[in-house]
Amino acid sequence: MSLSDRDILELNELCGAVVDGTLTEAQRARLSAWLLESEAARRFYARALGQSASLHAYAGELHAGTPDVMVRESRSRRFWPYALPVAAALVLGGWFATRGHFASAPAESEYVARLTGAKNARWAAASLHPGDRLEKNRRLELTAGLAEITFDSGARVTIEGPASLAIASAWGGTLHRGILKASVPPEAIGFQISHPAVEVVDLGTEFTMIADGRGAAEVLVLKGEVEAAPRSRGAESILMRERESRRFAASGISEVADRERKFALLHEPLLLDRVTLATRLVHWSFDEAGGTLLRAVSTGMPNESSHAQVYGAAPGEAVRVEGRRDRALRLDGERYARATVPGLSSGGPHTIAFWVRVPEDAPLSEAYSIVTWATRSKKLGNRHAGINWNRDRTEGPLGALRTDFRGGHAIGSTSLRDGRWHHIAVCFAPGEDQPGTPVRVRHYVDGQLEGGTTFASRAPGPAVEEDPALADVVWIGRRLGPSGPRTERFRGDIDELFIADRVLEPHEIVSLMNDNRLPAVSLAAKE
Repeated sequence: MSLSDRDILELNELCGAVVDGTLTEAQRARLSAWLLESEAARRFYARALGQSASLHAYAGELHAGTPDVMVRESRSRRFWPYALPVAAALVLGGWFATRGHFASAPAESEYVARLTGAKNARWAAASLHPGDRLEKNRRLELTAGLAEITFDSGARVTIEGPASLAIASAWGGTLHRGILKASVPPEAIGFQISHPAVEVVDLGTEFTMIADGRGAAEVLVLKGEVEAAPRSRGAESILMRERESRRFAASGISEVADRERKFALLHEPLLLDRVTLATRLVHWSFDEAGGTLLRAVSTGMPNESSHAQVYGAAPGEAVRVEGRRDRALRLDGERYARATVPGLSSGGPHTIAFWVRVPEDAPLSEAYSIVTWATRSKKLGNRHAGINWNRDRTEGPLGALRTDFRGGHAIGSTSLRDGRWHHIAVCFAPGEDQPGTPVRVRHYVDGQLEGGTTFASRAPGPAVEEDPALADVVWIGRRLGPSGPRTERFRGDIDELFIADRVLEPHEIVSLMNDNRLPAVSLAAKE
């Protein structure tokens, strides 16, 4: 697929925000969608980042040394580097002008990754254990052993000590020394690992970076492709394919010594200690042949039934349509359903995942609420939390996934209002036991991370009295208000609804999307 002038302009804007370090979560999600769908966009992005790295080297490189044997690349690169910051500034100016009354969560509390495995790991500072969350800008100093980090984007890296890795965001980090092996699924294309000598942008692959701690790094591609942007003077970006390798240093690019032995070692499996945790899960398939009872299948839940009942349907009226998998529940703006899910209203974390299809002509009045539940949380003032699509264009893209709760909301970037099926996963962690921290929300649309920032409103609204009748009740297609259920209803189709009692990992969300079940062995940890 070739890029039109309009496509190039939009990519210029997004790449400019990357270069300037001002990329918003909404822009990041849009860029991720581009990179997942378009080979041309991936190459454009890699060239942009490579050119930026080269310009940075021209301006700031003070090192000089005997060049390594240079590997000449015949690929010609063209880019408009000076247009990027200007375009980004124009876009960001308009974006933040409409968001002046919102404030993002403090950076120090923005978790973007998790330690999901380790083996004989020893740390220079505070000890870390599998299951621990890792915040943005955290620098990991591993003195010995192995450690696996799973980023919220879905990328997974393993470092071998001694190693030093700085976590930049859910989409990458910087390796200062040590051995790093990265596995990047299609949903995380665009993930990058930086080093003073090179920046590697992953195009959906497995690769290894070996940093010697003295300014040089080796890159070996195990599967797929990467785009490597050297920071040595005059060097162009390199597209590296499977079993290709390069050594990058301030003095230039050269071959990797003893590459065959290194490839052989890197293909050996790593045995790590992981955290496993039984998951309490409720699943509605909506596959019944008829009737208004929606049967639930529960795993690890108490004996109470979580079957749902449809309301607002005329006798004998069909409430199901052809779904994303078998049958789906059709909500026409009048119907809704409700069920009991033990523990849903507690202050603990949950993940709500489902397929949804929103009509292109859905009116703004029917944006509320796809899935809603009441809370028994002091932090949330006993108010409800609701998963909707955005109806306010001043707060984000119209039709984008939106999660509302007392005091704030989180919002994505992909419009759901297009008549197509989209897989949705909302990871909701109110942090009831951490009063000083913000509510944490992660959105995944079609398996891709869309936003990890929560926006807080200026006036969160008063707390309300807890209503025992609403406790642990999930509403499908009906909005809740401070005094209980409201008249607003959702119009659209919903299929394969899951509610889990913890924050699911990215690969688990992809498993729900692709296989309609959690993987046989799930990584898990406390939120």
